Amino acid sequence: MPPITIAIPDNPFFLPLVQNRALIAQQYNFTIITASEERCAELLLTNRAEIALMSPLGYGEAVAQVDYRIIPATAICSEGFTNIGSVYFSPSLQTIDSIASPNGGDFIIQAGKIVLAEKFDIHPKFIAARGSLDELLAQADSALVWHSPDLPPASLDISEEWLDAFETPMPIAFWVCRPDDLPENITDIIRSFAAHDLPDYRIVHDHECESPESHHDEFADYRSGRIHYKWTDETEDWLDHTLDALFYHQLIPALPAVKIFGRDSIHE
Repeated sequence: MPPITIAIPDNPFFLPLVQNRALIAQQYNFTIITASEERCAELLLTNRAEIALMSPLGYGEAVAQVDYRIIPATAICSEGFTNIGSVYFSPSLQTIDSIASPNGGDFIIQAGKIVLAEKFDIHPKFIAARGSLDELLAQADSALVWHSPDLPPASLDISEEWLDAFETPMPIAFWVCRPDDLPENITDIIRSFAAHDLPDYRIVHDHECESPESHHDEFADYRSGRIHYKWTDETEDWLDHTLDALFYHQLIPALPAVKIFGRDSIHE
């Protein structure tokens, strides 16, 4: 087997898909690179990696340069309320003219900007900033962030708003390869990177995300969602819709086809 380099985002949110990566990489002599989401996409685009765990944004941005294939192994998709990424608003808010985030290149952050535009016709100026939530909101009217346990309940849940706006779940990460020769069993190998007990999906309730002393209103238990962990035919359909949204909002230059490794010829 020729040497294979695999790029994986260094975000702990993706851990369920890659928990056994070190053991499997050693077994097959793979090289693992962990980097930011943007950097992983760049490594695959510039042929410094053969495989990357990638977002719809990374997949779509390369449409005019590389004819990617998706390895139909594991994936992460968000359906409804999942507490993955959130929009917060300044307590002294008058108008929403600016929005801050430390992860502006990540797909979930761009998805947040899309739902603000789609649902509320809000198009704030983006500010790249680092710091606590309070520090972000000191620099802008609102903030877009990945969830962390120390954050308060969010003003808007990005995944929940996405489902409401587009009526389809949102793929966040899936395995992408260049149109090169790879082992026929690469899908099984990549699948084995995941945690042994990885379920098809996990249900999330909003009361799981609150502190014990949080006030529960009568509707709290009705907010729930799913995080899906497997690539399926449905995932392909969800990705099509997501790429449509990215193209409509001019975040990718053209609409790429969703092409699957082993199904769609690399010699078309």
